Amino acid sequence: MTFKHLRIIILLLVLTLLAGMTFWERWFVAQWMRPLQVVVYPINGDDSEYVQHYIAALTVSDFNEIGTFIDQQSGRYRLSPIAAPVIRLAQPVLTMPPPPPASPASALDAGWWSLKLRLYVWRNTPFWQSLGQVKLFVIYHQGEAGVALAHSLGLQKGLVGVVHAFAHDTQNAQNNVVIAHELLHTLGATDKYDAQLQPVYPDGYAEVDGAEPHYPQRAAEIMAGRIALSPSRAVMPASLQACVIGGKTGYEIQWH
Repeated sequence: MTFKHLRIIILLLVLTLLAGMTFWERWFVAQWMRPLQVVVYPINGDDSEYVQHYIAALTVSDFNEIGTFIDQQSGRYRLSPIAAPVIRLAQPVLTMPPPPPASPASALDAGWWSLKLRLYVWRNTPFWQSLGQVKLFVIYHQGEAGVALAHSLGLQKGLVGVVHAFAHDTQNAQNNVVIAHELLHTLGATDKYDAQLQPVYPDGYAEVDGAEPHYPQRAAEIMAGRIALSPSRAVMPASLQACVIGGKTGYEIQWH
């Protein structure tokens, strides 16, 4: 056996091990046999003193609303609500995750980026302790009025989310809406909005009465991310108190 063949065998073994661990993580978390373990890793997205002060003032209580939301919503689908997720706040991460490829991305580009993200996670989280945990890298920005932040994402493979959020206390509640949305992506939930960011009927609507949607809606389906006010207008909810986990999302995360 040559050294080249040995390297290929080792690489295949590593890839097989990673695939097996990924499958186990997804299966274990999907059973809801224990409280969901979520770790938030804050990142200074602007490399600014302002954002640094904001991150230093963060406490785990700033994210408690997310656990309460999931706990309460689970009671709509299960015989009894699940135990509230356990959310921990880790020390800030000093490096940025690799940016996703520009859209539309080829399968090769997407695969290569996914591998780079997995390597980033491996370098910045405790490997064994983080198995079975959802790892959310929340990148905070001071932001500019009228300028949207970069798109956030959540991946079921590896239970990893990358969230862009505003470093303002007044935005904490809406930040939690975005974080909860990406958290549910890591559990298998899919987006329920169209290319214009309008909730898709009926799965993206919080209230579905009869055969036609009615307006304005009073709440947002969390994976639609917006409250439909008309067929062409939707607004982001002020907090998770104005959100629900709809039937299709509940099915996707194996609540029923």
